[in-house]
Amino acid sequence: MKMLSLALIICGLLVGPAYWIYNKFYTGSEAALLTLKPAESKPGLARTWQSEPFRLEAGMAPAGLILVAQGHFSPNMDESRPPSDSYSATLARDGSAAQPLAFKLGVKHVSDSNPAFREHLVLMQKVQPGEYTLTVAQAAEPAIEIDRMQLQVRQHIREPDPNIVMAGIGLLVLGILGLVMF
Repeated sequence: MKMLSLALIICGLLVGPAYWIYNKFYTGSEAALLTLKPAESKPGLARTWQSEPFRLEAGMAPAGLILVAQGHFSPNMDESRPPSDSYSATLARDGSAAQPLAFKLGVKHVSDSNPAFREHLVLMQKVQPGEYTLTVAQAAEPAIEIDRMQLQVRQHIREPDPNIVMAGIGLLVLGILGLVMF
């Protein structure tokens, strides 16, 4: 019974989380990889990063914007309070900006003081052609100092099927219950 439970857990991990991660970050093809440049800011003000202009066409749909960042923080932080920072991303097309999107970059453990992040910002089912720019701004003084920030533009990506993800989670739960009960 334990072997069956372990098999259910492994299948659940592959069908659920692995399938979701693969579809969100690796399907389609990379259309562009842009390095965001820090904007000039006065001391004490929140730091911002700006992308170079990039072009999106209707034939790229569905398209996704993925933020890739690397940073560092002091390794002598309290283990019970791992660092996490708030940011906002603003996408502009031909000079017209959309509503800012709030997101967090954080770690679960302080043991890795040089974290790397992949944040799926936007999925565009239909792409409005035009010239786009992305601006990322810190909400407050950061706990994690960002060393490098890039924007990955992916075209023809697939959105994960929620039924498949839920089936994977169901298999995972059944496997865990099988281990606990027997």
